[in-house]
Amino acid sequence: MEVAMLRAYKKAPFTVLEYGRCSWGACYFCGWGKKRANTTLEQLKAKYTRFLERHRGARVIKLFSSGSMIDPRQFPLDFTRWLVEEAKKAGVREIVIEGKSDDVTRENLEAVRVEGIKVTIAIGLEAADDIILKRYYKKNTGVADYIRAAELLREMGFGLRSYIIVNAHPVVYRNIEVQEEVLERTIALAGEYSDSIVVINAYPHQNTRLAIDWIEGRWRPLDKRQFYGLVGRVLSRLGARRVEEDLYEYEGIPVELDHSNFAFVPKIPRRLWTRIRGVGREILLHPHFEVWQDYFERFYEPPRGKEYALLLPCSYRKPYKKSKTHRAILSAISGYKWFPKLHLIVVSTPGVIPWEFHDRYPFTHYDWPEWMETEEVKRDYIQVTKERVKRYLRAHGGRYKLFFAYFHLESETLEAIRQAFQELGMEDKLVEVLDRETYEAIKRELGKERVGSSVVRHPLALERLRRVLKSYLEDTAGNTINASTSNG
Repeated sequence: MEVAMLRAYKKAPFTVLEYGRCSWGACYFCGWGKKRANTTLEQLKAKYTRFLERHRGARVIKLFSSGSMIDPRQFPLDFTRWLVEEAKKAGVREIVIEGKSDDVTRENLEAVRVEGIKVTIAIGLEAADDIILKRYYKKNTGVADYIRAAELLREMGFGLRSYIIVNAHPVVYRNIEVQEEVLERTIALAGEYSDSIVVINAYPHQNTRLAIDWIEGRWRPLDKRQFYGLVGRVLSRLGARRVEEDLYEYEGIPVELDHSNFAFVPKIPRRLWTRIRGVGREILLHPHFEVWQDYFERFYEPPRGKEYALLLPCSYRKPYKKSKTHRAILSAISGYKWFPKLHLIVVSTPGVIPWEFHDRYPFTHYDWPEWMETEEVKRDYIQVTKERVKRYLRAHGGRYKLFFAYFHLESETLEAIRQAFQELGMEDKLVEVLDRETYEAIKRELGKERVGSSVVRHPLALERLRRVLKSYLEDTAGNTINASTSNG
């Protein structure tokens, strides 16, 4: 098949038309099917009409529905037929709509068939293994249902687009050899009947049991490298031809690799929220912290245009932006031209916390009483924090020209940061903002031997912060230095 044809489904324009709720809605991994859409058919018609106006004459269009457009319990079939008829009027040659195997009946297909346009039904085969499908994935259909539906679609002149899911249960996550063997069988079966195949990486949809498995440490999503590696190995064994990183040709049909079918962030259900208070290793490694650190390491992408990182301490008051410390810091530096180039990152008990997430749970729901620390607790804190900083640096360190660390000099967090940069050989990218001279001057002014974390909001410390940042980020005329000419 020509490359342009292989790309046709992958690049096809699409829209989401949600109505009602999936009549099954119990799949282990799926959050879409648990949602109830409160839209009206008139609203969907208006949205679809606008969509078609933008894509008149398209080779293929795809409609996503969070369920089944050929299930009369969810969508009126005359509405689905209207969708097909309107696509034909707009010069579309093929329309892909979502369905379920048990909804593929002769009656339902006749109700939506329109001469002069190809109708393709996208069905979730998921895995060619009934034990996995029914015992673990909690599907209400099996392999025989898929084959029956596929044969009827072929008999009646409909197309078939098959969805296959990878890593959608802790059982398959823990057994990579079984997962590969089942995936190989599944792609081979889908290849016998399908016009196209999509292999989907399971992500933790909100309000699913799979998301709880991640939170409680029984399962982890595959990152891009892991997913492409696993699926690529299987497709190679099947003799598929690699066209692009996320597109293969198998048995003359396109196989798309969808490693991130939605932009997710961890969403811990509110019923599980808790005040995480205390000190020690158990607090540091709380599962809710661990989920977020896994996300920041393997899935998170720092914002574009943030060329420098400013590492900051936490505060007792949450969210941080409401604390005296962070209000003072932001007031001191936010007015400069170079401020938008700074990525603020808090390093604290939960780990590494990019500023754009600082007002989310669990970062708003923890307390680490420093007066309860022992020497053993401090050592554990430095060790755990160091490893978290190292993981963030390995994943994203190349995105920043320099890292500025703004902490008081006796801070265990600063010590963890120092060790992380040293062990990775990145000392040249770390700038410690506070110097001994400024620190001692603050101590003399306050008349204290130890000044603690509040030192970072002292006027002398804030002046030092401004001076250091300006020396690296401004030229002598006060202009922001471009990344290509900075001394990072």
